[in-house]
Amino acid sequence: MIQEYVEKIMRDGINNFAVKHEKTIDEVQILISWNEDEQKPNYKKMIQGEGSIPVTFNQILDVRFDMMNREAICGSFITKTLDRFSKELSCMMSNLFVVIYLVATDEGEDVKLHLYRGSEAIKEIILEEILI
Repeated sequence: MIQEYVEKIMRDGINNFAVKHEKTIDEVQILISWNEDEQKPNYKKMIQGEGSIPVTFNQILDVRFDMMNREAICGSFITKTLDRFSKELSCMMSNLFVVIYLVATDEGEDVKLHLYRGSEAIKEIILEEILI
């Protein structure tokens, strides 16, 4: 249930940014990183040809106010995941990034996630790894 919920948030966010920027889904990604000063996840939309632009979780949701507190729910999973990977990889959480993108399939769009340490691609991760 939570997996489908988070997956829908990511899919909708990328689709919304693609429409707003008049891009296709393969030209838009969401990047999640760790803000060491604020001790919380940071989000950026990455648009091909336009670079990366900081966004709030509400902008990903395309809402002004998140009455269902989805950022707190997702943020706690993201924090735990980055902490776990930082221990596995012996690095600081602020050196890790998760890139989220969509891949078109015959049935719709698959949400894909990839873990980076700095600019080094570490591995593709599945949503279940974030939601543990």
